[in-house]
Amino acid sequence: MQQDTSNKTNKAERRPRCKHCSKQFRTISITAIYCTRQCKQNAATAKKRVRYTEKARDSAFFQTLAFEAQRAGTLEIFIDLDAESLAELYRLYAFKLRANRFGEAKDFELSHIAPSQGENTVGLYHPRNLTVSPKDMNRCHGTRHYGHGLSIDRNKLNPRHTVERGETQKAIVQRIIKFVGPDVVAQASKLAGMQPSKRVTVLTWLRAHLDPSNSQHHTLLTSLDTMTTKALTALKAGIEGKEGCDLKFTTRAYTQFEVLYRELERHAQHRPELAQVVKVIHVAAGHFFSSWSADVICSRSIDELVGWVPADFMSPPELQALFDVLHGKDVDAIRPVLEVFAERHSGAVERIPPYMPIVFKAQRPARVVATPQSPVSFAAELDAHWTTPDVIPVLHFTRPTV
Repeated sequence: MQQDTSNKTNKAERRPRCKHCSKQFRTISITAIYCTRQCKQNAATAKKRVRYTEKARDSAFFQTLAFEAQRAGTLEIFIDLDAESLAELYRLYAFKLRANRFGEAKDFELSHIAPSQGENTVGLYHPRNLTVSPKDMNRCHGTRHYGHGLSIDRNKLNPRHTVERGETQKAIVQRIIKFVGPDVVAQASKLAGMQPSKRVTVLTWLRAHLDPSNSQHHTLLTSLDTMTTKALTALKAGIEGKEGCDLKFTTRAYTQFEVLYRELERHAQHRPELAQVVKVIHVAAGHFFSSWSADVICSRSIDELVGWVPADFMSPPELQALFDVLHGKDVDAIRPVLEVFAERHSGAVERIPPYMPIVFKAQRPARVVATPQSPVSFAAELDAHWTTPDVIPVLHFTRPTV
């Protein structure tokens, strides 16, 4: 008996274009927008990549990059950046903010090893050509170049990547992302956890929630760019019906020694000769630890050592020597300063010996041997004690009490 299938309804076939690869495909699903599962996964990855790129674009870090590109006059200062080095550059920028207590101080700067405005070269904005340094030392250093670092020949710059003085920050940021590569920026943003700056985030929120047709809102919208971040935050809190609150960060003061030493450890990873400078400082710091061996001291981080090191651990000339060697000076050139430093701390603090119980050794009393003597008469005893001839010994008798 033949089964009747004429009553079965067939679903209509669709031929949409894939939202990812734009190829036309056949499907009976009314919701399918991707031709394959792989295209769906690739689209999700691309969406995440765009989101990470947008976070980087709106961050204060990329605003700093735009300023540096404009100062150097070219995008080619970012020529050697990949995802890992761009993420490291962001962490270096974040450490500078932390050392300056997030704006409470302006004691440290990102300084170039190969100068940004060299005579024949342009120093790259790269972690291997930058170091967080005391502001006063950096300003006195100027454009001197002792060696090392990364730079590009000024005569070989591509005019296509020139950054003019009149360009807007937003336009420069977009050009930087295109020059470095959106994929590289997205990957670095994910690695380093880049976030939009507080100001950009608040401005975006306010522009989305203020109504231009409202006269009061329109007045606010026209004045947003001139308001401080604190005022913008208070305005946002007022619109949300919350009390305004100031940004609060947990900060601590960093010494010049601590910042320079951290950078010394970082640059020693690609400049092996700096390891001997690190070792000299570790050994000198070891005199402030009575119970740690030299190997243990060398394995400790600066966070564990700095709390025990006094404020005058390094003198101004010794700190200057660290700055100079970080900026490319040869280690042998600062060796006399290192030797004086090591000698000064060689016996700075006396090590406390390990506890040893005190043992008292009891001495046996000397053995006394009594020698019997013959009895001496009273008259002989008087003759023995009579040394002065003018004094006559008298025998006294005591009357008994009745």
